[in-house]
Amino acid sequence: NNYEVIDLGVMVPTEKIIRTAIEEKVDMLGLSGLITPSLEEMTHVAAEMEKAGMRIPLLIGGATTSKIHTAVKIAPNYSAPVVYVKDASVNTNIVASLMNPKSSEIFAASIAEEYEQLRNKQTKKADLLPLEDAKRRKPTLF
Repeated sequence: NNYEVIDLGVMVPTEKIIRTAIEEKVDMLGLSGLITPSLEEMTHVAAEMEKAGMRIPLLIGGATTSKIHTAVKIAPNYSAPVVYVKDASVNTNIVASLMNPKSSEIFAASIAEEYEQLRNKQTKKADLLPLEDAKRRKPTLF
């Protein structure tokens, strides 16, 4: 689709990802999570991109990822667009929307709003009790 992709491989340190993105002046950065520990690493990469002052879109995909994880754990760490990509077949449409000056702001704002709603819904689910209250409410099983 006429996009140049720089593939850094697997298990790449955050510093190398960010350094390469800056040196190569990339338009966006994509992370793919294939094993569970990569979920936390993606959160770390997003936070480090923020610290580095980056403002390019961050695409999140791979077997272990999900929209809810992207919205709740990754997106809050980075102020530029963070977009969950379910599979490679939709990458082109997402990249085109983010690269188009006429649609990029609207697209990014709609994603940010959707993720905010997902975060709010998720936090409302977590109706947690203080530990002492939970201990008092424990069920009597025997």
